[in-house]
Amino acid sequence: MSVRFESIPVLDVNINNIQVLWPSLMKAVESATFIAIDTELSGIGTRKTLMAKSVEDRYKGTAENAKTRSVVSLGLSCFKLTHVDVKPRTQTGNMSDDSFLEASPSSSCHTWNFLVQTYNIMALCQEEYVVEPSSLKFLVEHGFDFNKQYSCGVGYYRGNDKPDPTSSSMCLRSFFTVLVKSRKPVVFHNALTDLVYLYQNFYASLPPTMSSFIADLTEIFEGGVYDTKYITDYVHRMPASYLEYVFRKSQRDNTQRQSTERSSVTINILPYPPSETVNHCRCGLPPDSLQDKDPDQDTFQAIKDHICQGFAGHGWCSSGNRCNKSHDIDLILDVDHLVQTRKSRKRKRRNRNQNQEDGDSDESQEPTNKQYTKDQFEEFLSKRLGDREICKAGCHRAGFDSFMTGFSFAVYISKYGSYNGSFCLDDCGMEAFKNNVYLSGKDMPLSIVKSTFSKISKNHKEKIKKISEHVP
Repeated sequence: MSVRFESIPVLDVNINNIQVLWPSLMKAVESATFIAIDTELSGIGTRKTLMAKSVEDRYKGTAENAKTRSVVSLGLSCFKLTHVDVKPRTQTGNMSDDSFLEASPSSSCHTWNFLVQTYNIMALCQEEYVVEPSSLKFLVEHGFDFNKQYSCGVGYYRGNDKPDPTSSSMCLRSFFTVLVKSRKPVVFHNALTDLVYLYQNFYASLPPTMSSFIADLTEIFEGGVYDTKYITDYVHRMPASYLEYVFRKSQRDNTQRQSTERSSVTINILPYPPSETVNHCRCGLPPDSLQDKDPDQDTFQAIKDHICQGFAGHGWCSSGNRCNKSHDIDLILDVDHLVQTRKSRKRKRRNRNQNQEDGDSDESQEPTNKQYTKDQFEEFLSKRLGDREICKAGCHRAGFDSFMTGFSFAVYISKYGSYNGSFCLDDCGMEAFKNNVYLSGKDMPLSIVKSTFSKISKNHKEKIKKISEHVP
């Protein structure tokens, strides 16, 4: 498969088919190089709790919310590195604006080939839980089927293990045990909330302190925790860092990197037969963009005015589907590219003027392109969008979100990692990103490293002992 892909198959797992899909899910986990995870939740609490100044208070507030809310959908995308192609580069130059971020210059380029299997597990908590109206509205607007969840969700209970004669060995808590025993690296986007909810919902009752929680995580996920939001905000520094933006930008960058003979990622997918179980999430890049256009000032302002600025900056809009502005990720990326291009031209113009004042001649001139007009922009919109915007990143489900997270991380491996013949993630030069979790509003990430003064929790100690003894 090429670096471009039009859709990604997501296997919908529910109580009716989990026994059939369980063997393939186990094999996907066992063979994975890393596993990307995403959750859809019935609520996350107030912004005040999530943004508490003290990290300890932030953890305690999130932990209390996790005890009363539930996971409604669990997404898993298993990425298996199958081979790496090494080719000598035959051209130089024509690099994108992130070329200076490469791990090291090289006369060769690598194509990292991944086999990807993605699952969306419909979950149904068997205990009472809180459903926040804002979360309910968000899920419904993005296609979540609550009727299906209540009729065929895979049941589970929260907290510590409980005697349950009706429990199957093929359930969510059993799966989480398999995940822990696999010792695979796990990848999230904005990991802290997901980690807290996964622990409380599928593992054990949360410890009272952040230090014990971190100590527990170092033993639960021995392969390491990676956070693409941390890499995006602290290292790569994109204009925005919400998941759809990061994924789509990674898609574009990956295509450009391949065309300019730099290291890139190729995605391979199993040929699933047509089935109600397989949901194809459409996510191909549009055939045309505004990146190579040169709009005049009025047209540029019209393009910017067409976009919802709130959604463009944060991936969220209070008006939701009722917003009369565009939430099209591709158009948002086009505008960001045009902004950067204009800034670059200003710098070049300023430097050229300075050189002329100093008496230096500059033979190079900016290309004079025919400027892009409002009429051309309107024609562009009608061709691309028609009656509805089809160029969004894809359906907002835990399964597809986990794929977006995993793909973004794979592209980061091609940018910042290195290949020495091993397919193990620990040998791919990503050590600097391991066990660093994004913290909103903080200058430093949360390090998932056990302190010499912290102890693992009692609940974790009992649980991990059961796992090591193979007790269900």
